[in-house]
Amino acid sequence: MADKKNDAKNEAKPEGGEAAPKKKGGMKFAIITLALLAIEGGVLFTVFSMGGPKDAQATHSEVAKVADPGDEPCEVSVFSGPLYNDRKGSTYGFKVEVFATTKVKHRDAITAKVEQGKAGIRAEIAGIWRMASSEDLAEEMFESLRRRIEAKLKERLNPPEASLEAGAHEKDATKGAGSESKDAGHEAGKETELPRIIGAVVISTPPVKQDR
Repeated sequence: MADKKNDAKNEAKPEGGEAAPKKKGGMKFAIITLALLAIEGGVLFTVFSMGGPKDAQATHSEVAKVADPGDEPCEVSVFSGPLYNDRKGSTYGFKVEVFATTKVKHRDAITAKVEQGKAGIRAEIAGIWRMASSEDLAEEMFESLRRRIEAKLKERLNPPEASLEAGAHEKDATKGAGSESKDAGHEAGKETELPRIIGAVVISTPPVKQDR
């Protein structure tokens, strides 16, 4: 019986002795895994933190290059003064201002055209206002009159459609010149864009009946 107990103890020892190394090995593996994950996380954080601002700066610089201050809209004064209408049987006076809208880079050219044809422009605007119906004059923003004045200003100040089409074709030709001449083509496109107005703005005071 004593031999059997000793044999049982001897058999139990190896099993107990092997359990400790297994436990140590598992802890080492867990520590190594956590260390690797921590290193990997630190590397990824460093890469993203370094790359993020660079991408943002590149995008910002590209947007800044594309924007051209010369393409911003601006207004050129075309008319300022009194206008009259007597379609109702009585004469009514208005203080009217008219502006042509264009691009900043075309402002000087359009201003020069307005000065050259000042008398004709004033006569056309006065004629449109004088022949306006009571419905036209009752509109809050004078939209019908504004459209008529805008059409006349475009006829007088804008280049003929044939010239605009020729400029567009020339710009298309510069686009196909290849990547090496891209900047030169862009500059050529700017030069061939003829000065023109985009629209018109009309501002008027309410009508005042004129004494005969």
